Amino acid sequence: MFNYLSGTLAQVGKDFVVLDNRGIGWQLFVPTTVLGQLQTVGKELKLFTYLLVKEDDLQLYGFLTAEDLLLFKMLLSVSGVGPKAALGVLSTLSALDFSIAVMNEDHKVLTRVPGIGPKSAKRLVVELKDKVTALGTPSSAPLSAYPAGVAPQSFQDALQALLALGYSGTEAQATLQKMAGWETMTTEQLLRSALSQLGSK
Repeated sequence: MFNYLSGTLAQVGKDFVVLDNRGIGWQLFVPTTVLGQLQTVGKELKLFTYLLVKEDDLQLYGFLTAEDLLLFKMLLSVSGVGPKAALGVLSTLSALDFSIAVMNEDHKVLTRVPGIGPKSAKRLVVELKDKVTALGTPSSAPLSAYPAGVAPQSFQDALQALLALGYSGTEAQATLQKMAGWETMTTEQLLRSALSQLGSK
């Protein structure tokens, strides 16, 4: 029914915002990551939206990017995952970090999300592994361009090593992809160069 709403930020709550659009105040539930990026009340704001229809209620959810909205919809398609759990995922992981974790079956990363235990993490991997390639990367290139088996194994190994060292998937992949000639570099070369760049920030 709705794709996005634009308006003036009228109120910021604990887990929601209110947008004033032509004199109508729209309440949208949002991830905490959205709350952390908002500017002051009175500023113009655009949120991609999802309308959840219940028997006795209508709830509107808002996201800063189309990728986050797509991930929210994907999460709701998983059995046992409701809007609260889906918001929890988006409050903890970026769309890219979630995609990388699912593609690499990294249950440890997924269980960092409040309310997601080992069984739920396994279910997310099983049900979403073939779908997360629809989510984009910071460079707007599809993740399907870099999954295991397509990108060189050295790239995959270097990415896994950086994740194990505590770097986020977004930061690690973006750093590796910026290197000229990364397609032909060894794992050791990729890691050394990546750590040098990350360490200089």
